[in-house]
Amino acid sequence: MTPPPYLYHALLRPSILQILRAAGYHGARTSVLDSVTDMAARYLDALCRLTATFAAHNNEEPETGELVPTIVDVRMALQQIGALLPERSELEQLYNGVEDTRGVDAFVAWAAGPVSKEIKRIALDSDEATDYLNALKLKHSKNDDDSRYTGSLLGKCIEHGNVEVEGGKYHSIALWEEKMKEAARRPTSQPQPQEDKPEDINGDREDSRPPSSGLSSIGDQSIADPMDLE
Repeated sequence: MTPPPYLYHALLRPSILQILRAAGYHGARTSVLDSVTDMAARYLDALCRLTATFAAHNNEEPETGELVPTIVDVRMALQQIGALLPERSELEQLYNGVEDTRGVDAFVAWAAGPVSKEIKRIALDSDEATDYLNALKLKHSKNDDDSRYTGSLLGKCIEHGNVEVEGGKYHSIALWEEKMKEAARRPTSQPQPQEDKPEDINGDREDSRPPSSGLSSIGDQSIADPMDLE
């Protein structure tokens, strides 16, 4: 089995420290603590793998094909790994007609007993519960700034806000897009015919504007066409 990644090892170490302190150990070498943490990680990994194996054999959903572990799978994994002892053999249990639940009863008694309560007290013995990762970040951070952890496993997710446009008529791209759509849906007005102004008409009711030159009349003709010079 390959050694666990350093991150998972560091996340499991506080729990092992609390369990050792609840058991009466107030000091240990770093190598001893790392060895105990590694053994706990291997134990939990083996327990999870056995639970998944029993769930694959017993509780596979035919419709979705997903594994759905139950408490029975967890109990079988605990029995297989040796956590629920002592226990009689299956043949002896079938012969007597009574299921041996001494291991399960002992496990339940331990979980509800004073040892488990002491572990909870050690883990929560503080006025303000300080998260281990936050305390570790504050210890190694010089300016107590969490910005360098943003977007990583130890920090917060990146929040994408609205893009503000400064110096223009519209303060956001969404508002500008909406105004452009409204302008495109607006019907265009027809151009009004121009009327002759009074100053453009002389006393004989004729147009007083000077006639255009003759060159303007050939604007639509090609230069290669013959021209009438008479």
